[in-house]
Amino acid sequence: MSEVASIELPPPPPPPRPPGPTFDFVRPLAFTFEDPEWIQKVLLGGLFTLASFLLVGIPFLYGYLARLTRNVIEGREHPLPDWDNLGDYFVEGLTLLAVGLVYAVPIIFLFGMMVFPSLMMEMTDSDALKTAGGLMTGGMWCVMFPLGLAMGVWMPAALLHAVVAGRFSAGFEFARIAAFIRANVGNYILAYVVWLIARFVAPFGLALCCVGVVFTMFWSFVVAAYGFGQVYRLSLSR
Repeated sequence: MSEVASIELPPPPPPPRPPGPTFDFVRPLAFTFEDPEWIQKVLLGGLFTLASFLLVGIPFLYGYLARLTRNVIEGREHPLPDWDNLGDYFVEGLTLLAVGLVYAVPIIFLFGMMVFPSLMMEMTDSDALKTAGGLMTGGMWCVMFPLGLAMGVWMPAALLHAVVAGRFSAGFEFARIAAFIRANVGNYILAYVVWLIARFVAPFGLALCCVGVVFTMFWSFVVAAYGFGQVYRLSLSR
């Protein structure tokens, strides 16, 4: 009996870890209007969005959204930046624009290699060539649609890593970017859904004397930047 009584029981298992913070689905849509100076910032953002139709404003917008993303990752209460340091915005925006162009060039080249021959064949008098051209056009869209969809999923993460690292090359660290998406797939999907909601709402700005659409478009951009910045801030794998 004494031997039985002397047996020590194993220690109890440690308590489960408390759940970490979860993705806030509403805040990306609402945070802009919590900023005390949101009207001024959105008005200026809308003007730069309008300038983007002439390509001039694109680098400024990219640089501004990069600053916003870092503010979100740092957990600032009002992450919407001021429109100061335009030179810094422009330089960083050019870097991010270059990342996007490098990804786009192969797709544009592939599209051109497929679409021009098919158009030339469809313009001939030969029924056989017209049929072949039609088949090539159908095959082109069968290739381009999934490729474009994959690129649409990949690009936010690639740009996010370039923003965080502050390096052009970080946008092409494929293994690291893929691991980030896999490790955060749930939050990444939520950020994408929030972005799609904002993009759906943005065209309603046309009701505001038509020009209002540039301001709602800018709002959709900051929603996306906040959403993906939040994914990075919550990530355990970077």
